[in-house]
Amino acid sequence: MSKILKALDEQQRAAAECVAGPVVIFAGAGTGKTRTITHRIAHAVSAGVHDPQATLAVTFTTRAAGELRSRLGQLGVAGVQVRTFHSAALRQLKFFYPQVFNKELPNLVPSKFKYVAQAATRCHINGSTELIRDIASEIEWAKVNMYSPEVYRNKANELRRNLGSGINNELIAKVYEAYLAELDDANAMDFEDVLLVTTAILENFPEIAAQVRSQYRSFTVDEFQDVSPVQFELLKLWLGNRDDVCVVGDPAQTIYSFSGATSTYLKNFKKHFPRTQEFELTNNYRSTKHVIDVANQVLAKDGTSSVRLATKKEAGPKVTLTDYQSDEAEAKGTASKISKLIDQGIEPRNIAILFRINSQSEVLEAALADHGIPVTLRGAERFFERAEVKKALLNLRAGLHIASDHKLGQTVKDILSTLGWKPSSPEGGRAVREVWESLNTIVELAVDLELKNPAATLADFVSTLDKRNEMEYAPSANAVTLASIHAAKGLEWNSVFLVGLSEGLLPISHATKADEFAEERRLFYVAVTRAQEHLSLSWAHSRHNDSKGYREQSTLLRDLKLN
Repeated sequence: MSKILKALDEQQRAAAECVAGPVVIFAGAGTGKTRTITHRIAHAVSAGVHDPQATLAVTFTTRAAGELRSRLGQLGVAGVQVRTFHSAALRQLKFFYPQVFNKELPNLVPSKFKYVAQAATRCHINGSTELIRDIASEIEWAKVNMYSPEVYRNKANELRRNLGSGINNELIAKVYEAYLAELDDANAMDFEDVLLVTTAILENFPEIAAQVRSQYRSFTVDEFQDVSPVQFELLKLWLGNRDDVCVVGDPAQTIYSFSGATSTYLKNFKKHFPRTQEFELTNNYRSTKHVIDVANQVLAKDGTSSVRLATKKEAGPKVTLTDYQSDEAEAKGTASKISKLIDQGIEPRNIAILFRINSQSEVLEAALADHGIPVTLRGAERFFERAEVKKALLNLRAGLHIASDHKLGQTVKDILSTLGWKPSSPEGGRAVREVWESLNTIVELAVDLELKNPAATLADFVSTLDKRNEMEYAPSANAVTLASIHAAKGLEWNSVFLVGLSEGLLPISHATKADEFAEERRLFYVAVTRAQEHLSLSWAHSRHNDSKGYREQSTLLRDLKLN
């Protein structure tokens, strides 16, 4: 027992020694939350307070569940169930559903797309692939919030949710209703139904709820800042009138509000469980003092979390902020700095470039390729492998056979407008915007080429794109990571380059409401706290080298004091 606790610092140990719930642990970035909860479980089991067979630890991803399971194994703890919310619910559903309904569980569909598309057709909506994906995301948001189609109509209007593309909330509600009918007709269910149906069974069948509660008596929930209303409801039903539960999370790292995640349950945990004992983890073991100073400044302006990070590490290299004339100059400057770090002995795998939107990766991919630096993308495809980019290239090639009196930039705009490109970013869903951003990147590359060579033709441009595509290196195990900030959460690198810190990129242009802007600040915080030693911040005055500066520095950088 003493060995289990001896491995923890004072804050971690205080939380781990409190083996009787309810317990809430506010864990800042890099403060060892996984270590704390695994050692807490091990200590409780070792002390005979918790039965490992009656203990359930829940997290959000299979990767995180695997990490928890592995660490418990290293501590010699066997028998604890470690699952995601969905896998824990599905296991119960497979057992109890046939008892309740006297038939087998409906087929679990891996994707909503087919059924949402059929539902849209029922409603006479002929939507693009991206629009269907956005409607599917909206239905998912409604379901994790436990909103029926009728309730969604009111809530979506109240919250000013808007997909744009001529699709109002009334139409989405109709597609939602039709989608539920499509699933019924196909004897199918989606991943949200796994949680919703399990919740309904536990609510309406007390004898089944009693069986579940007799099996699990002690609960631990990781990443509690990302819990959704249906997940919280399910947790309460697992507990019943008991409160032996420990939750851990960081409200400052809530960056998935668009999908229904909310830090409300973490911040207000004591309201739901009055006997709650609260703990804070503030000792960061990841980053140098200079990085932590920046992270705390970012957090101080947010107010989401009371946690302020501390570190015993050395000051380390100063955090730098660089402004460049253009995105291309920023990419080249970043690649040059990375090349120097590699020459100094830092492995490429220990370096990352983070950005707000995936389309920002193209110019970075090209700049790194120029330096012969291998690249891997996390959470996204390489730019030229994206479906919309491949389609754009096909259309541009087809355009070679059509005479045009326009300059290159206008010609490319005319061709890509048939794929949905417009002069300004569309309102609405993420998928539609991401496709527009990819197409707009191609348009901007064309404008860039025209600025350098006013006589450039479409054939010249297609040739340029082919060369850029060929320059990309094959994925390498030892490669610099390019990732959006969302895809970087939970990861860390020795050196992090956070690019695109200009108004309209971070914060993103469509973050117009106070809560949306607050989430952009949390994204900034998450990005900063990925860095162990080197942190480089940068922004560009314009998209093109020959343009006059029209971007402004991000408001997130305002009053930021770098050591």
